[in-house]
Amino acid sequence: MSKMRFSGHLFLFVIAFAIFGQVSCQSNVDDSHGTVVTEKSFDEAIAGDKLVMVDFYTTWCGPCKKMAPFVQQVRENRSKDVVVLQVDAEAQASIADRYRLEGYPTVIFFKRGQVVGRVLGYQTYENLSGLVDRFK
Repeated sequence: MSKMRFSGHLFLFVIAFAIFGQVSCQSNVDDSHGTVVTEKSFDEAIAGDKLVMVDFYTTWCGPCKKMAPFVQQVRENRSKDVVVLQVDAEAQASIADRYRLEGYPTVIFFKRGQVVGRVLGYQTYENLSGLVDRFK
């Protein structure tokens, strides 16, 4: 009987840790992703002559959260050169599925509706800005 109580307490401890550990990890992360992108607004944005940088992220992705401020910096500092969109790949699966994403974050560059470049994984502001220079 004591083994049963111990197993039950251990189970409750593991469940409590999983719940509270997840909440505390999430609350420490700054989510600075922009507004929700619809299929229509996405298609309109990438169709233009101006370079478009699309950050495909997920809400659970640590590197995505860490990279979000750099994406925002590109949006603010390079607005003359590039339009920046951020797409939650799970919430907007109909958009993300078009590009066969292999992981997150994935940044894809578009010009006139065509993919002109893509990069997988965490990128610094310097890397993202350099990619804007390369593809503009």
